[in-house]
Amino acid sequence: MFLQTTPLSRHHICILEEKDIMSKVFLAFVIGFSLLTIPACNSDNKDKDKELSAVEVPASVKSAFSAKYSTVTDAVWEDAHENNQDTYKVKFTVDGKKMKAEYSADGTLIKEKEDN
Repeated sequence: MFLQTTPLSRHHICILEEKDIMSKVFLAFVIGFSLLTIPACNSDNKDKDKELSAVEVPASVKSAFSAKYSTVTDAVWEDAHENNQDTYKVKFTVDGKKMKAEYSADGTLIKEKEDN
């Protein structure tokens, strides 16, 4: 026995084209939504440090910084985090080099390096 197929009617073709278009629209929506939401899930807060005024920085931190870099006048302070600990990051220029340092709330230097 032969399998008999019937040609698709014009109506069936339109339905298939509508489904194809709807699938593409849905896929574009999912991709667009993903591109907008995935960066929000990023737990790296490197670029999200809040700038602070010098008054908001604890005296122990400012004192430790001044003891090491007494000639710096362009210090910019930021609220930062290191190993789930609130810290204070300072960006400054010394001897023509851009630098940054990070201090714990008690004034302990955590790290310092050249800021490129």
